[in-house]
Amino acid sequence: MRRLLAVLAALILLTGCSGNGETEAPSEYFMYYLSLEANKVVENAYEPEASSGDEMIQEFVDRLNETPEGEDYQRLMPKDVKIDSYSLEDSTLILTIGGDYEQMERPREVLVRVGLVRAFTQISGVDRVQIVTENGELKDSAGNVIGAMTRESFVENAGSEINNYQYTTLTLYFANETGDKLVPETRSVYYSTSVPLERVVVEQLVKGPAEEGHYAVLPSDTNILSVTTSENIAYVNFDNTFMNGTMSVVQEIPIYALVNSITTNCPVQRVQFSIDGESDVTFRESMKLNQFYERDLSYLEENSE
Repeated sequence: MRRLLAVLAALILLTGCSGNGETEAPSEYFMYYLSLEANKVVENAYEPEASSGDEMIQEFVDRLNETPEGEDYQRLMPKDVKIDSYSLEDSTLILTIGGDYEQMERPREVLVRVGLVRAFTQISGVDRVQIVTENGELKDSAGNVIGAMTRESFVENAGSEINNYQYTTLTLYFANETGDKLVPETRSVYYSTSVPLERVVVEQLVKGPAEEGHYAVLPSDTNILSVTTSENIAYVNFDNTFMNGTMSVVQEIPIYALVNSITTNCPVQRVQFSIDGESDVTFRESMKLNQFYERDLSYLEENSE
């Protein structure tokens, strides 16, 4: 009898610990809200009821339009702003938002966009989000159309302090089809002012081009160890992924894609590279990394600007 009780106790203990022998899987989805201080985006694990893409989009619209029950956060959008309708066109989700959307303070409006983009791009088939208001396509403070946004449009994570966000338009240089010349590409990003703009430029180059006919100049797994500036010189430190990448471009193209992109967008005149902190390194056949490189537009494809 004593032995039987011991076995039963063990079974009860195992059942209680394992929940029928199964470990609850973490949620694959999150819903996004605004902190009570309105200075950062808050994400909460969320289990959608819908399974198909269109039904899930509608469910997310309904949840984002609701006032949340949580005490630690508030609705992402102001109470007088809501998503009226949506359409999905070639992986771009177009949200039509009614109310006083354009009356929001710019910092709050940026965080609303962060939350909306992060929420909907979780859904299969949605790669980009575009916002349309009663006045048409959403524009920035300079009057430029913002257009479709991806998760990569926001460099820093959604929890960053609201006053740290800054909007800028970058001119980046990627390879042409033959890999022997550079072609410019314009890209608008939001980034945290705690991140040096020089690093933002390098990160965007690692992400690769967005335009057809433009080709990557850096391996997608390139690891940026540090980017620092001093006396108008940018020092870019990679690990060995920079050296080991097999890009189908001539040796000068990755170097001058970096140099031209950094010096075009940042108050920098020269760039020096290092690998794991060592600059006495040769990239490919003859590119010495211990020298200072200056902008050289001769590598641009003719008529590309």
